[in-house]
Amino acid sequence: MGMCKPSGGVNKVYGPFGKNIKDIEGCAPNSRTDYYDEVTGELLQQRWYDAEGKAIWDRDWKHNDSNNTHTFPHDHYWDWEKNSEHPPRLEYVGPNGEKINMNYC
Repeated sequence: MGMCKPSGGVNKVYGPFGKNIKDIEGCAPNSRTDYYDEVTGELLQQRWYDAEGKAIWDRDWKHNDSNNTHTFPHDHYWDWEKNSEHPPRLEYVGPNGEKINMNYC
């Protein structure tokens, strides 16, 4: 199931480069937040929320990468089962080594 047009809408926020979207819960159910650089207007990150308003998926479009180890864009998922108060944001690696899940767009 893709989330190209989340039923809960898309929230646009602007902030400094090198930061992440702050909200990981308490957001509009089935929504997405798009985070833009406040200076350049570039899309930096997207975050999708589940039916309870908890973060479930991130796509990083650009961030600090001083060691040139990241491919952009790349995805992360939130594992609420490991820790319900501070869930880890884990790297997504698809069955063929891909770094993005095309079900999220």
